[in-house]
Amino acid sequence: MTKNRYFIIGLVIFWAFILYSFSNHYTVYAAQRGKLYVVGMGPSGPDLTAPRALEIVEKADVLLCSPGMPKKFARFGKHIDPQKVAFNPWEELFGQEMKELRKTNYQEWEKKSKKQVKKVQDFVLQKIKEGKRVVMMDGGDPCIYGPSLNYLLQGFDDTLFEVIPGMSALNAAAAALKRSLTPDEVRFVLLTSPESLFGESWEKGDEILKDLSKYETTMILYMSLSSLNRVIELFKKHYPLDLPIAVVYYAGYPDIENVLKSKLGSIVEDIKKMNESWLGLVVIGKCVE
Repeated sequence: MTKNRYFIIGLVIFWAFILYSFSNHYTVYAAQRGKLYVVGMGPSGPDLTAPRALEIVEKADVLLCSPGMPKKFARFGKHIDPQKVAFNPWEELFGQEMKELRKTNYQEWEKKSKKQVKKVQDFVLQKIKEGKRVVMMDGGDPCIYGPSLNYLLQGFDDTLFEVIPGMSALNAAAAALKRSLTPDEVRFVLLTSPESLFGESWEKGDEILKDLSKYETTMILYMSLSSLNRVIELFKKHYPLDLPIAVVYYAGYPDIENVLKSKLGSIVEDIKKMNESWLGLVVIGKCVE
């Protein structure tokens, strides 16, 4: 009986040691496991970036960002260590060469895009396995037309990354207008783009505008300045010419932000006076008044 008791006690101690060793090993492994952070950097630079996001960037082992991101930081006296920047993950998706290829040979563009997505994801996975903290620096908020979530991380394991929200150009534009985007008569706020509304080749048509015109709506158009002439022509079919429209240029940039207020009937002529065809957010609706 005594021998059996000692045997049982020994067995319990043995398994307790095994479980403790496994738990300790797993804890060390978990601590060393890397992670990807998709960080919203705000619309302009670090002054409109959340402290949490800045802290994560500071502690990063590897940074993935556009060449413009370090320049934005430099404008505010901040420094991004160039040694941490691996490469620009979006160059092979949105560079000028790829833009032209998308127009002329969509299948080839799609093939190259998938290759770039795989390259980025493989790189990130390798760094995570090495226990590295990888930070993908997305402009504005990653969840509103953010290229990271829209393109690069499709199909990527959700457990391997965390999203840090950022201020969108939407927020900065509303602040510049000094207006609520949701006045009492507005039924909803619509965030969209010409491609979302009308399709990549404008194949969807303008029927949706006919339906939207029945309701008081605040519409925010992203990435629309370069095709605004065409957008306005479609709006004119369904909306009055005195519909208020504003373009907030460089939303969130304290020294160069500029607000242009106009009407549907005159906006095309008014924007010709402005020397910018990309960094502008279009706001349509009574909130502009």
